[in-house]
Amino acid sequence: MDESLLPPPARAERPFPWRASAALFVPAAALAAATGLQRWLEGPAPAGDALVRWLLYAGGAGLLLGAFTGLLRCARLFWSAYGAASPWLVAGLVLAGTRAARPLRERLADHREIACRAEGRRLCTKREFEAACARHDREMLGPAQEAVGAVQRWHYRGPFRPEELPFRGALVCSIAGSARASILAVADP
Repeated sequence: MDESLLPPPARAERPFPWRASAALFVPAAALAAATGLQRWLEGPAPAGDALVRWLLYAGGAGLLLGAFTGLLRCARLFWSAYGAASPWLVAGLVLAGTRAARPLRERLADHREIACRAEGRRLCTKREFEAACARHDREMLGPAQEAVGAVQRWHYRGPFRPEELPFRGALVCSIAGSARASILAVADP
């Protein structure tokens, strides 16, 4: 028989990466299970540090998930220890990432304030806007952007510092006559 007529041999398929998958699944499942456990066992709003208790629940759930994974993969002690420690490791990595990104976020906020001042705007920080609103400083706020009866409104859409506003929105300063001023955060439509 002529072997040149035969199709080429099939390539051997790579086996599924069970260890890598389990290494990602155990902490993710433990953190997810901890959310449900905490809500089920504690209710909506108990006193104390909820984050630490959540990580403790995640460590317990990770211990059980790791032990189960260890039963399947024949390395019980390693997977149990990994399961218990992995939620804390994930929390540490997230904390380290946010701390490492902080200087970059601050530099970006500084750049936005400099660009705002270069545009000639009067108010380029949330603090300046709040102070002008509290003082009823209409000259600093500029012309009112809305007027409903005796109430005048001004909008501040940024720039914001990283710690100031956790959503994309605006601040609205409302001044009623000369008696009251209030600031409200609103989401952009």
